[in-house]
Amino acid sequence: MKRLTAAAIAIAVIILSVKFTLNFEPLYYYDINSLNIAANTYLSEDEIKSSYDYLIYYIDSNKDIEFKIPLLPSSIEGAIHFSEVKAIFKKLDYLLYVCGAVALFGIFTCIKKREFSFIKLSSNLILAISAAVILPFIINFDASFVIFHKLFFRNNYWLFDPATDPVINILPEAFFFHCLIMIVASIVVSSLLLRLAYKKLTS
Repeated sequence: MKRLTAAAIAIAVIILSVKFTLNFEPLYYYDINSLNIAANTYLSEDEIKSSYDYLIYYIDSNKDIEFKIPLLPSSIEGAIHFSEVKAIFKKLDYLLYVCGAVALFGIFTCIKKREFSFIKLSSNLILAISAAVILPFIINFDASFVIFHKLFFRNNYWLFDPATDPVINILPEAFFFHCLIMIVASIVVSSLLLRLAYKKLTS
């Protein structure tokens, strides 16, 4: 039971780190200036923020809504890509619910038996799973970025043409790299907190 619980906790923590980063809009707001995003578009800073806020709202929304980003035109292919991204995050939500339920049941069962080793195991699993997924991006972000899209998307609609999908001009690759750094930081902090909790409970 402790292994299943640890795995459920690890997967839940990783998904939560991804979702936290997605919804942490200050990171993007900071990058607007640090990456000089406004220089690549005709939009003002407030309009760029508004457009980005819409992207997050669209991806996060449980509603079946049509993709129509304000102030920027979109091609059919571009709209399809964002709908596919939305579908991926919806699947992550379902997986999070399942892992959350398993983790809660497992935590209750293990604590009742005074068995705390699942906490240490989950901390180790979080780092192991994350390293396996994230390390290739750290070694070669550009190549891994391309492979990631080829694995998760069955078309090349993610290759935006700025002429038909100018939204790509406000989503530089460097921003996604910064997102990766934030995800890694969130995961490491979560792992350390679990390790501290284990030491406190077993001391």
